[in-house]
Amino acid sequence: MSFAEKCPRTEAISALVDDELAEPARAALNAHVEGCAICAPVLAEFRQLRTTFAALPDVTPNVDFAFLVDRRISAAGVPRPKPKPRRWRWWQLAPATLGGAISLSLGVYLGGTLMLGSQITAQPAALQMAAFTAIPPGALCPALQACNSMGR
Repeated sequence: MSFAEKCPRTEAISALVDDELAEPARAALNAHVEGCAICAPVLAEFRQLRTTFAALPDVTPNVDFAFLVDRRISAAGVPRPKPKPRRWRWWQLAPATLGGAISLSLGVYLGGTLMLGSQITAQPAALQMAAFTAIPPGALCPALQACNSMGR
């Protein structure tokens, strides 16, 4: 092993033992471990730990530890923290206030345009039919009264 070559982290060696590495990385790590005096004992120790842990029997607890811990905490009399009431700051309310003001202004404006449009429908039918007169659009008016829809 050259001094310029760095040893891999122990997590990589553990992944090698657990068969979690892809083939190119596994081959490169195996090549490094064969020539490294530092990493070879670490790999041997990890393999021994894996066989030791594999030989242990599976144990299932007969007790619910979460219930016991919760019971001990409640018996200790530790008060639960109370949530703090939420206080709004002016800069948190400013966007909502501005949005509300813009929405109300837009509503009043659009409502006003609808009300102006409703005045046209409230006119007598003769004035509404004035668009269909014999004078074409853009023609010269012989008199002011002939071109004015109100007759003035």
